[in-house]
Amino acid sequence: MQRSLFKKSSPCLRPAGTSLLLITHCSLLIAVFCLLPTDIFAGSKMPATEELSFPLIGNRTIIWIIAQFHILFASFILGVPLFVVISEFLYMRTKDYKYERLAKEITKVTAIAYSLTALSGATFAFLMFGLYPDFAYYMINKFAPLWLIFYPGLFTVETILMYLYYYSWEPLKDRKGLHLTIGILLNIVGIATLFNMDAIAAYMNTPPRMENPTLWNNVYNFTWMPLNFHRLIGNLTFGGYMVGMIGAYMYMWSETKEDKEYYDWVGYLGNTIGVSAMIPLPIMGYIYANEFYLYDASAGMYMMSDRLSMYFEVQAVLVGFLFVASNYYIWLSMKRIQGAERYMPIVKAGYILVFFGALIWFIPRHYFATMVPEPQMYAHLAGGKAELFKLTELPGHLSFLALMKAKNTAAGLICLATLMNYIVYRLAIKRGTIVWGQIDFKSQYVLIFLAFSDIWLMNLMGAVRELCRKYFHIYLIVKDTTPEAYTPTLAYASTLTTQITFMFFIIFTFIIWLGLKFGQEKKKH
Repeated sequence: MQRSLFKKSSPCLRPAGTSLLLITHCSLLIAVFCLLPTDIFAGSKMPATEELSFPLIGNRTIIWIIAQFHILFASFILGVPLFVVISEFLYMRTKDYKYERLAKEITKVTAIAYSLTALSGATFAFLMFGLYPDFAYYMINKFAPLWLIFYPGLFTVETILMYLYYYSWEPLKDRKGLHLTIGILLNIVGIATLFNMDAIAAYMNTPPRMENPTLWNNVYNFTWMPLNFHRLIGNLTFGGYMVGMIGAYMYMWSETKEDKEYYDWVGYLGNTIGVSAMIPLPIMGYIYANEFYLYDASAGMYMMSDRLSMYFEVQAVLVGFLFVASNYYIWLSMKRIQGAERYMPIVKAGYILVFFGALIWFIPRHYFATMVPEPQMYAHLAGGKAELFKLTELPGHLSFLALMKAKNTAAGLICLATLMNYIVYRLAIKRGTIVWGQIDFKSQYVLIFLAFSDIWLMNLMGAVRELCRKYFHIYLIVKDTTPEAYTPTLAYASTLTTQITFMFFIIFTFIIWLGLKFGQEKKKH
């Protein structure tokens, strides 16, 4: 592809919400220091506080909503800068301007999302201090250096690097090595920030079982490193699919042939990154879940086989959506490659394997969300319990499909088939001629669907990670004594996570329009 094809001038880099970000950051630090008791480092017992209740929806639900928004924005601003730095590096190596244009445009969207990350984080902190003051003070006492030194320090450095990287693009255009170094440092600090906060989240689920643990014991708990790797790869997947969605929207909004060709390429690249990172993601998930069993088998059973088991059925469906849709995008993309006809049967066979592998992955043994069905589950049915139980589980000759051997085999088959399809796809591009901008229009809806499904999946599994503590704020140490200390039904949790997904999806669609499309429209007029 010739360089001139993608050399359409990109929107001028002007960060939206810089003042908002700085105000929010300062407000968060002021809130932490002003709300701290004077004897926080002494570890003294907190006096009883008057309980507050958030209007209409309750304390847990508002914390749930704000925390999910914060994690989603944070996942984007962590996953996408990795994508941007790689793109800028490829521009340095190949001198192909489309990589430079992609890096600039995605950074512009990231700058807006960065402000909203800080805003949602500050809102979360204020709500935690107001609604759960005793628990908030307890956690600050337990992790005082992380809360008061490392996190503010890392966040400040990350903010400086983010806007230094953003503003210095043009001034350092002749010193790309220095500019790229700033981007690499930005990613290192971002990953360090993730590891810092993961330590606190992991501690709540798997606190060390010893008397008088040190700060390092609390940080390096059973699930800290598995959570770090799982979320890091998950954020890469999320970032790839969100870039794919950006490409899809801009492709549909484009009016020129050049723009359609460029954004077709952006969608392809986003899906490639998303699929590549998603292939090892199930393995990271298995490793993470296994740590719960090693820490406390009852916690693992509660998560995988008891009250939360149906959450994992929904998770399997959503993961199946991602793999099936990603392979369908590959199938649609093959149609625009001249000379790829001989590879189509292989991709079709791989797609069929992925489809049936996904079906096996989410087939349950029975349809009760508990290990032992409870009497009230039969209240609306007639007949003996034994007979009814048989009607709600797989027939005996198919029961092997619900075993972990079958599930693991299916998961491995899905990953291998997807990898095979991607290799064949790349081979077809290399040996054929790809015509950018002439992809089947349905593919753009597939890219949007992939991003939406990944947002949905992150919301659901974030809820599972928190709910596996049962009725504890900190598992087996700090009990939740509020009226909301129960595991919500799948119907309630799935409805709430779906509403959060729609809200985030709409907000992010507006961010894409504001950051990329709105600027182009103003320039035309």
